[in-house]
Amino acid sequence: MRAIFIILIGAFFSSAYADDKVSGASQNVANAKKFMASVLTEPDVAKSLVADDFEFVFMGRTRISNIPYDRDSYFSVWLGEVVPSLVPGGFRKLEVVDAMGDEHGVALVMEGDADGINGLYDNKYVFVFTFSNGKISNLNEYNSDLLVATRLYKQKLVAED
Repeated sequence: MRAIFIILIGAFFSSAYADDKVSGASQNVANAKKFMASVLTEPDVAKSLVADDFEFVFMGRTRISNIPYDRDSYFSVWLGEVVPSLVPGGFRKLEVVDAMGDEHGVALVMEGDADGINGLYDNKYVFVFTFSNGKISNLNEYNSDLLVATRLYKQKLVAED
């Protein structure tokens, strides 16, 4: 009887631990979605979701790629200068099409629709969030380098000889 009791107690605690993981994953996904829904229109809401040591990197092989931005420069430089200079009319659409996450991080698959400075900019994205103590500590943005280069920088594709 004692062995059965010990097994039941163990099952209860492992179930509670699993529930905490699911709960943490769900909360992280919700916070990542809230961040993306507010980052362009309500920056104070987005700022409340990021850690003091937050870091953002626009991944890829373009002029604006692989430059780390801290919390302040992400909002003031990246969102305040870089994005508006390349997409001056803003985004008509920036929506989540898929989300997956766990208690440590989240990936949001998104689609955007905008006019870049050199034509239609309808990129597809993956935003990878890392969470620490319930806050977003790291954000990496992945997208089509080709579209960034051709629509935002007017670079031409040239065949190799």
